[in-house]
Amino acid sequence: MDRARLNTILWPIALLLINSLWGGISDNAAPYEINDFDRVSEDRTVTLGGVFGQDKAMPSTFEFEFDTLSVDEGSVGWEIVDSRGQIVAQWTGELSDPTPDWKGELMPGTYIVKTNADPGITTQQTLYIQPFAAYSFEGHILLSSMLVLFAVGETIVRKKGGEYFAKKKASTPQSSAQVPFSRVRVGMPEDDLPLLEDSPWRTPKGL
Repeated sequence: MDRARLNTILWPIALLLINSLWGGISDNAAPYEINDFDRVSEDRTVTLGGVFGQDKAMPSTFEFEFDTLSVDEGSVGWEIVDSRGQIVAQWTGELSDPTPDWKGELMPGTYIVKTNADPGITTQQTLYIQPFAAYSFEGHILLSSMLVLFAVGETIVRKKGGEYFAKKKASTPQSSAQVPFSRVRVGMPEDDLPLLEDSPWRTPKGL
């Protein structure tokens, strides 16, 4: 399989994978424990910070449950009040009533959760905030755009790099082939023999 076809297959898979990861991150919720059955406070202050300093409403869920060991009946309730004193959400009922979860949106800021219950009644309350869910769509667009830009940049760099190295290779002069070993004739016995006329030995005169 050539590289171009492999990239055609891998980039869509990478796009699907990165968006799936972001989807999992944006669905995560941060829990804020307001009360539990062992420690109950009538007023609890919760400070919610925005993502990257932005003021955008965040999906929120308030789960609660009332219980008692000493009484069979009693009034219970709660309310969430913002920093201006306005009631954002509330619920009132009896100990035997169902306790449905509250779902809504909360702006970044400071809130007070007020719990109302008759003596002998305890409660467990948890506020869940999804800070990244408010930017779910923007996150998908941003990550997809970054991946596409990276893919285009990688293709351009690979193409230009291939052309550069091809030109560099073509402009490099080819060196002649060298024989790794050659016979050196200097100093060989047959080359060092003196010529006959230069020989120090002479035929005796008269012979």
